[in-house]
Amino acid sequence: MNILAIETTGANASVAVINEQKEVFFVSSQDNLNHLQNLMPMIEKLLENCRLTLGDITCIAASEGPGSFTGIRIGVSSVRAMAQCLEINTISVPTLKSFAYNISYEYDGIVCPILDARRNQVYGGAYKWDEEGNCIEIIPASAYDLKDLLKKLMPFTLDNEITFFGDGIKPYEEIITAWSKELQDISFNNNMRIKFANDDIRLQNAKSVAKLAYDIYKDDGMKSFWDLKPVYMRKAEAQRKLEEKLNG
Repeated sequence: MNILAIETTGANASVAVINEQKEVFFVSSQDNLNHLQNLMPMIEKLLENCRLTLGDITCIAASEGPGSFTGIRIGVSSVRAMAQCLEINTISVPTLKSFAYNISYEYDGIVCPILDARRNQVYGGAYKWDEEGNCIEIIPASAYDLKDLLKKLMPFTLDNEITFFGDGIKPYEEIITAWSKELQDISFNNNMRIKFANDDIRLQNAKSVAKLAYDIYKDDGMKSFWDLKPVYMRKAEAQRKLEEKLNG
């Protein structure tokens, strides 16, 4: 079993292969938002490094979104095309949930990915590893006003460390830090622990997509390429502006 995983929802595209032994092989691009040009050469290089061919791939996983609208379309369309040509199934991997796989399943805190959706909004959710090593969604993945997401996190701040991931950290780190200090002062909770993920694990990557795809594969979560769809969570900015213009 070899699963090819593709991640194009962020600024840097990456690809990975995971095998039956859960060994992960990985190639990443350092070019920002140049996925269309780099994706196929990266796959070719990855397969060469693994000494595999496309014929050795059991199924192909796509990071479904949310994230960059163009990036999601490139990744999902590429996976659909390859799966159709190879006559194999696909796996749709929730992008936000894949962030939990950036960190060890032994981590007993809360994983909170936040992707910058602009206009003071984030694509966010929250996840926790249980004692059996299962990744549990505790706050549904959705588009949130940041303040609304922080309110949903409040019940978990008493007993858990919360680690934030994603490109939303950069624009909203000061707001989150101020929120944690204010909440600490109000609740007198000196044990409240808020962290921001280190740069090397902060953003989405195909290694984590591959690991989550492996779990979905084991749960018979494969689907036909016809059923693989992008997940945007809200309308694109250009579409929203066009609709506003047409509606006066």
